[in-house]
Amino acid sequence: MQNACDTVKAYFDALIARDAETLIAMMLPVAHYVKIGTDADEVIEGRDGIAAYYQSHIASTEDFSITVINLDVQERDSVAWFYTRQMWKLKWQGEEEEFEMRMTGVLEKIDQTWKFAQIHASIGVPKS
Repeated sequence: MQNACDTVKAYFDALIARDAETLIAMMLPVAHYVKIGTDADEVIEGRDGIAAYYQSHIASTEDFSITVINLDVQERDSVAWFYTRQMWKLKWQGEEEEFEMRMTGVLEKIDQTWKFAQIHASIGVPKS
């Protein structure tokens, strides 16, 4: 059985590997699931949009690498939460990008397996 920290790391590994099926399986398929991304319309509320979101994400991403700046995962009984700052390099919808990604999330342990119940992402704004 993976601990919550290993599960969070596996999520980022699956993103880099473009493994939609693993990403989908890591999400908690419940009505209270929430994924908030960086685009204005990138919000999933509930289980119904999980598969389509990750399939689309993987289809539009190439040459993906992540450098972790900070990762903190806290685990208590059947709930865990994480915070991370990372540098992402990728080709997104054909355009090369590099930016600081900041993410937080909540996981729930169901049948001894950690699943993501909530993920929120934002892009750091460069200092001017």
